[in-house]
Amino acid sequence: MPAKKNKQKLNQKLTGQVRPARMKDIPQIYKVIRENPKEVLPRSYPDLWRNFDRFLVYEDKGKIKGVISWQVLPTVDLKEESTLEVVSFSIRKRCQRSGIGRLLLNKMIRKLEKFEPDRLLVLTFYPKFFKKFGFKRVSKRKIYPKIYLGCINCTKYISPLSCPEKAMSREVPDKVEGVPQ
Repeated sequence: MPAKKNKQKLNQKLTGQVRPARMKDIPQIYKVIRENPKEVLPRSYPDLWRNFDRFLVYEDKGKIKGVISWQVLPTVDLKEESTLEVVSFSIRKRCQRSGIGRLLLNKMIRKLEKFEPDRLLVLTFYPKFFKKFGFKRVSKRKIYPKIYLGCINCTKYISPLSCPEKAMSREVPDKVEGVPQ
């Protein structure tokens, strides 16, 4: 997309809203995730039904234009850091670079920080975007036990270590603050 059109998209006022997903949103959530197959792992309908309550959606005029979800990463030792992972972050192609992703990620960060984890994690092809929100690159080897369960069902790569996505982490402060607007 030419730079001029990108600037126009960024300057357009968003008229929709970010809200928790509803059961009736599942077909649209499914489609938004499937629209970005290179960047987002597909999710089955049964999985969406079981986890729809972990999604936030951006809705405008009855249409879901962006989605984001989260999952708990397992710990073996209760003394180990608690980690929540941002997953299924997808914006309809024609709506990308409009500010929808920023709104969704801001709301998700606020929501997850209320659970008081030690850190938030994301695996992404867009580290520059997440860096704006306080995420920093981390070695997948350091967090391998954490990401393994999330990556075990991936059909794209043999191992999380061979996946080209970048692992990024955001430490959660004791007080919820510092999320860019």
